[in-house]
Amino acid sequence: MNIFWCFEKVILTAFTTKKSLLKYIFMILQITITPGLQVLAPVNNPTPLSNECPVFIGISGSGQVNHNGVIIDNQLLIFGGTKTENDTYASAFELFYLDLLKPFDNTNLPWNLIPEGSLPISTSFSTVSVSSDNSTIFLFGGYITNKKKDYDYSSLVYTYNYHTKKWNTPTISGDIPPPRQSMRGVIDDSGIIYIFGGYNATNVKESEYIGTEYNDMNILNTTKMTWSTLIIFENLPSPCACYSANILSNGIIVYVGGIEANTTNSFPANMNNIRLFDTNKYEWSQMNATGETVDSRWFHTSVLTPDGYIIIFGGCIFEGEFGIVNSVSPNLAVLDTNKSPFEWSIPESSKINSPPSISGHEASLYYNYMIITFGFLNGNSTWINSAYNSDVYLYDITSSKWVTNFNPPVVINNQTKKSSSKALVIGLATGGGVFIVLILIVAFIIYKKRVKVLRMSGSISNRSQWFNK
Repeated sequence: MNIFWCFEKVILTAFTTKKSLLKYIFMILQITITPGLQVLAPVNNPTPLSNECPVFIGISGSGQVNHNGVIIDNQLLIFGGTKTENDTYASAFELFYLDLLKPFDNTNLPWNLIPEGSLPISTSFSTVSVSSDNSTIFLFGGYITNKKKDYDYSSLVYTYNYHTKKWNTPTISGDIPPPRQSMRGVIDDSGIIYIFGGYNATNVKESEYIGTEYNDMNILNTTKMTWSTLIIFENLPSPCACYSANILSNGIIVYVGGIEANTTNSFPANMNNIRLFDTNKYEWSQMNATGETVDSRWFHTSVLTPDGYIIIFGGCIFEGEFGIVNSVSPNLAVLDTNKSPFEWSIPESSKINSPPSISGHEASLYYNYMIITFGFLNGNSTWINSAYNSDVYLYDITSSKWVTNFNPPVVINNQTKKSSSKALVIGLATGGGVFIVLILIVAFIIYKKRVKVLRMSGSISNRSQWFNK
């Protein structure tokens, strides 16, 4: 299909039928993830990903967008999304990782392919969560295509066993939600995944990209493998997609930015309007954040630091009839959730050597490093003309500076530490017990020998005098 024809038809359909902004955006975005569609302007000359080579550089030559990233056992795993291959947009089925126990600089990244971890499907605009024991990845939703390049929503959830390196399609009961795209899931300590809102468009043939925006809360119990949709009537936020989500230590989920919708229109969410969901009470509330001005945005990322700061990065906003992708300001902002109300700030040092404006990327936090991977390069062009970004960026959250070199922190495995401590205690106890027993044995032998000597060298009266001393 010629991309000029497709784009022209989408524009015509969007504005003659008065689609909402959100539906229009997803019509444009879907062009970029249609398998085999010719690229209007080739970005790079990428090296195709190989299933044979254990270490590859292909992805760094082509870039990837709308993908997923998680960290397990000191490995940053990347999968899903779309890539450019042979001057076309292609679905990404590969699973690869970056070893975070080894130093690197962001111009020479030693990506490692996991051949047996290849996905059974390809999905973009999906969400992932990791179990508390780091054994399982839960992949939900997105625009799902099978190996035949057909859209396939027969299963909305796929699981990856980190130890066996195998993907599975789990059996899940309950109130299964309809397919979703552009939502973020968060998981709590009890293994409950919370998925708010999102967009639903399953009929993506030709120009029929009609879907629905949601504001419901669906939860997946990963222990019982059951779905349920919470029935909540009070303080419901507007239907929303393309937001960021983080769960605080007190069980409050913080939703920032995205695209909101009402009955007639879609619009960018105000970044000061923070939506909060209490996972303890199943209640919604809203907070008006204070502080510095942060532009509205969608397709941004966020990470939560151990001390309660949410760092957002990137994102974009669409403008005009032809969906011009505009950059947003600032590129990076910090939301302090320790204050009431929450407060925005923009570290001055974060503006130095800042990466270019990107969206559709992924962010992961590893100790003091926020690691940004790939995405689209924004820059006053339409989404389908946006270049794929092949770079990785590193932000040091302790110094609030962008850096180019990654130096592995001193990693202490908690389980190993606990086991070692337990072994040390047991060893000390056992060793101490043996030592005491040995002392008693030696003392007894000396005592026996001493008594024997006394008996041989003295009289009974003398022995009595010795014991009475």
